Amino acid sequence: MLREIQSRIKEPHYVGLRDAVLARIKSGKLTEDMPVSAVLDSLDTVELTMELEELGIETSVPINSVGDLLWLFKALDLRRRRKP
Repeated sequence: MLREIQSRIKEPHYVGLRDAVLARIKSGKLTEDMPVSAVLDSLDTVELTMELEELGIETSVPINSVGDLLWLFKALDLRRRRKP
């Protein structure tokens, strides 16, 4: 139990969101054209915004759909891998 909690603390918030979104898409509960509000609540939005700021990512297009959110998750993954 302690290891699970520690791994969550070290893991960025968006990783859990990404995994949940992908699982819901796989199960057919979500589609990429659904509005992002079907996935994110206000707390998730704040957490995601903070992570974007920490990594210096500015979105040039609005994140309106689940598909847009998946794109954003990929951008976060790429930036996180490149960050020293």
